[in-house]
Amino acid sequence: MSTSTGVNPIEAMNEAEQAEELAIRTTSAAPILEDITDELKGAVSSYVVSGVWGFETKTFSNISQLAQNSVNLAQDVQGADLRIAATDHDSSDEFRDGLDLLDIPINF
Repeated sequence: MSTSTGVNPIEAMNEAEQAEELAIRTTSAAPILEDITDELKGAVSSYVVSGVWGFETKTFSNISQLAQNSVNLAQDVQGADLRIAATDHDSSDEFRDGLDLLDIPINF
């Protein structure tokens, strides 16, 4: 855990992009899994096929949920990042105005 305070907007957007990438990679795994389970259904006995169907259904549900959570995470991080950047911008204007009133030379 970091001991610093604040957010680096560039790093935060990078994290959001990684969450988007997770959603893309997750959804692209579904067709591959479907191919594998289809082959498996043809190779196993009728007693096992129902278990494969159950596994496939549950796994597709989990993949879908993971992809949706990844999209939500990306959107939340992007929204928060934009809000933080706007707040920082507004605060910096107020800070500079206050410094001008003090008439103290400060090197930035």
